[in-house]
Amino acid sequence: MSARQLIVLVVAAIAAIGALLLIRSMGASGDAPVVEAGAPIEGEQILVAARDLQQGAALAPSDLAVRLFPEDSVNSSFVRLSQQPSAQADLVGSVTRRSFAAGEPITTASIIQPDGRGFMAAQLAPGYRAVSIEIDAQSAAGNYIQPNDHVDIIVTRRVSSGGGTNSEQSRSDIVLEDVRVLALGDATQAQESGDEPERAEASFAVLELTPEDARTLALADDMGDITLALRGVEVETVGMRAQSSGSRLNQQGGAVLVHAFGAVSGDSR
Repeated sequence: MSARQLIVLVVAAIAAIGALLLIRSMGASGDAPVVEAGAPIEGEQILVAARDLQQGAALAPSDLAVRLFPEDSVNSSFVRLSQQPSAQADLVGSVTRRSFAAGEPITTASIIQPDGRGFMAAQLAPGYRAVSIEIDAQSAAGNYIQPNDHVDIIVTRRVSSGGGTNSEQSRSDIVLEDVRVLALGDATQAQESGDEPERAEASFAVLELTPEDARTLALADDMGDITLALRGVEVETVGMRAQSSGSRLNQQGGAVLVHAFGAVSGDSR
């Protein structure tokens, strides 16, 4: 090795060592705050799920824990021990309206005290009723509908075309839209794992309906065959129950009023 090559290697080594020392000194002199040992941490004591909780779980003492949250991370819906010191004991026996991940804050709107009532009554949203209807694989999307899915309800019936005898024809209409499925048979929880979707072998479905929708469903069931059409998980902007609560059946004339974009169509008399 020549003297020139040796000098180049020495200079490169010195430069590398200098760069390493510079990086270390920059890291040591950073702006990271220094917390003194024993200094109190500012925040709020918040009630959280001690483990993963399913929807409909009755809370036990071991399901709840307390964690310190920074003030700017506390939402008004969180259960704060500063406002409810005995919350960890008070909420034992409450029913979860949705699932919680371990460490997730418990929110007041997501739990309810059953007050001596059953599990299904605690799951119902205010103003809604639980109504059951018979189903089979053909009428329930091949039994791939699961609890907490949303469906449209279709009625298929024979109507007269006005051409005399033997002039009936089949007609299908969507009578209710975006209906939540509370249970299928004795299953109240959706599939959470697995390599392929499970089929719910159930003879009846329990649906969450307003009183008016429950009346509509009873009339539709009496008029023809009911089919549940599974909806996707994406939010749809047309035909949501919040806009029109689906279609309505006319009891007096046996007509089906189909609401589309707010307009009434398909009135057969």
